[in-house]
Amino acid sequence: MKPFHNLVTARNLLIGAGAYYLAAWLTFPLGLGFDKLTQGMIYSGNFGSAIVMPLVEHVPKALTAAAAGVAVVWLVESDRPVRWAIFPVLLYAVLGFFGYHWAHPPVLLDRVMQTVGALFPAASCACGAIVAARQRARPNVAQITPG
Repeated sequence: MKPFHNLVTARNLLIGAGAYYLAAWLTFPLGLGFDKLTQGMIYSGNFGSAIVMPLVEHVPKALTAAAAGVAVVWLVESDRPVRWAIFPVLLYAVLGFFGYHWAHPPVLLDRVMQTVGALFPAASCACGAIVAARQRARPNVAQITPG
């Protein structure tokens, strides 16, 4: 019985990693189209440049992250599938901090922008998983019409 449990655990972790990886591939073409919509936007002030700009820039990644959370909930074999969505959420949160290169030493607003950009897709993935789990737990009641 124990080897089967380990096999299911490995399968569920691979589903989470695969959902993250596939969502990362789908972010690029979605981002190309979204870039055409947001081209020329100006973010003035500290709030606009540190909070709003990373939110707008990471909308395609957040949409695919929500889809990854939904996919994990649908595909894992568990009584509590939202727990397995924690793995891609952590991947989004931790790996979202990588890839920034600064021309000058970053100030606090730069780090706030980096944090918002990393945690927005992670929160979106968690929300997608929660919504999918609620939809999955809802009983399917057939409507019987009198004939």
